[in-house]
Amino acid sequence: MTDQQIAVGAVVRRGKDVLLVSAPPDWALPGGAVARGEPLLAKVAAEAGYATVLAERLLWIARYTAQGVDYEMLGFEVTGVGPRDGAAGEWVHLTEAVERLQRMWFAPIREPAVAYLTGRARVATLWTWADLEGDPVAHPAVSSA
Repeated sequence: MTDQQIAVGAVVRRGKDVLLVSAPPDWALPGGAVARGEPLLAKVAAEAGYATVLAERLLWIARYTAQGVDYEMLGFEVTGVGPRDGAAGEWVHLTEAVERLQRMWFAPIREPAVAYLTGRARVATLWTWADLEGDPVAHPAVSSA
C-alpha cells in the first residue's frame, strides 16, 4: 500500500509575465507538497511572496507515483493578495517562462505547466503517469506542439 500526498502548483501572472521560483538547477511554478492540515494554497502564497493567494480556476490535475507515494498535484491560476515581499521568485515574460519550464527534469511539473502556458491544454486537464519514465495520458487530449 502506498501513501498519498497532495501537492499544488500555481500560475501567477502579471500582464504577460509569469512568476517562477528557483529550485536549483530548475525553475518551477510556486507550490509544493501540502502538509496534513495545511491550507491548500499556503505553500503557493509563501513561495510567491504574498500574504495569501486566491484560486481563480483549476488548470490541471497531475497524478503520479514517486518513491512509493501517490501524488495528486493540483495546478491553479491564482491572484496574489497584499504586497509582494519579493522574498521568492522572478517575474519573466511568458515566452521565457515556457523556455525555463521546458528544461525542468520532472515531467509531472513540467508537462502540464508548459502545455497550459502554450495553449495546448485546456483548463481542468487530468494528467496521469503510470510510469514517470513514460508518456502521460491526458484527458481531454492535449494538442501537439
